[in-house]
Amino acid sequence: MRIAIASSSRVALPTIEAIENSEHELIGFITTPDAPAGRGRALTPNEFANWASNTGREIAKPIDFAEMTDLISELSPDLIITIAYGKLIPEPLLLQVKNGWLNLHFSLLPKWRGAAPVQWALKSGDNTTGVTVFQLDKGMDTGPIYAIRELKISESATTDSLLTELSVLGSAAVLTAIDSILSNIAPVKQILAGSIAPKISKIDAAINWSSTCREVDCHIRAMVSKPGAWTRVGGVRLVINSARIINGEYRAGELSKIGNAIVIGTSDGAMELAEVTPEGKRVMSGAEWFRGARIEIGSICE
Repeated sequence: MRIAIASSSRVALPTIEAIENSEHELIGFITTPDAPAGRGRALTPNEFANWASNTGREIAKPIDFAEMTDLISELSPDLIITIAYGKLIPEPLLLQVKNGWLNLHFSLLPKWRGAAPVQWALKSGDNTTGVTVFQLDKGMDTGPIYAIRELKISESATTDSLLTELSVLGSAAVLTAIDSILSNIAPVKQILAGSIAPKISKIDAAINWSSTCREVDCHIRAMVSKPGAWTRVGGVRLVINSARIINGEYRAGELSKIGNAIVIGTSDGAMELAEVTPEGKRVMSGAEWFRGARIEIGSICE
């Protein structure tokens, strides 16, 4: 089968490797146009485009419906697979491809439809997640399902580490889905009930210290590395990259010092600040940050 991949993320790489090692033919790569980034807002390629450039592979960056239509006509793929592509595909484009479009989604659909399924699964304290390969339709992650694979979430998992695991798991699920298409096995219709996983904003990433230790821990691990779980201490924004649960009675949001450890209280304990990024500064330990921050013990974090 002649296959094209549409993505904006390196999570597509395990699937690309799996297809390249199969009897199928990868005929093209598609990504989103370069976008403004950084303080200078210079047009910058995404990480998938960078990977293609660094490995000497041509990659298309259609800017609109017309360019995508022309690209599909030129490539003439039997199938297009989207993996963290970041754009909804209009129905006329779906119908333009012989065997349609597949999507590798990083949740057990219909749970966590949307742009940030891994972050919401971690933030919500889910014990399991997985991947779903389904046929794209005009809805958002609502198409019929070809393959599902389940994965237990470890207690130390972050969004980055979980995405790495799921991308590998998903590569095998994609091959299963392709085999089903070739064998004329129909996908299973999704139920409409489910949960939504919208894109996480910086406001969403703020830590609620009135939550439990487990809830705060899940929140921090979900927000690494983007946009970063944060709080304000003395009016200054502090991103918390990693923290450890401390048992005991503490006042929610209050900054304390236990030996060399810097902790912030929750509703049922506290979180020791293991690694932080102060606003405008480099990554450092919680203790190092406190030594230079001139923050008083007993300050309330917001």
